[in-house]
Amino acid sequence: MPCRDHVAQVVSRHAEFEVAGTNVVTVSFGTPYWSGVWLQETKSPFPYLIDSERKAYHAYGLKSSVLSSWSPANLWYYGKAALQRRETFGKRGDPHQLGGDFLIDQTGTIRLAYPSRDPTDRPAISELLSVLGSLLR
Repeated sequence: MPCRDHVAQVVSRHAEFEVAGTNVVTVSFGTPYWSGVWLQETKSPFPYLIDSERKAYHAYGLKSSVLSSWSPANLWYYGKAALQRRETFGKRGDPHQLGGDFLIDQTGTIRLAYPSRDPTDRPAISELLSVLGSLLR
């Protein structure tokens, strides 16, 4: 799962998200078993919800795409990981489901919607923190 790198970056900046008064929540469509494995691997301190029916994925307009999942960017990610002898964690569910990042304020208004174009596509952490900073002003 390429988003693991993104999660590691969010976890490493956990204090900054807390200062911004932000609750980070991970939503996955995975099974309880693979979700537990993922949580152990990432050491994510954030609440983790399982959306096995993908209701949230559909509500937020996230797509499943074979074409996007095997895009040049994604193939490059896996090729580079193989060259570096990094574990890519294999197939754990639907490899074609695309994720996204969303910032939702206290009133329920979506302040940032970033549906991923491919599994490697995530917003920069600095962009997330910048949007959060603008909400605090």
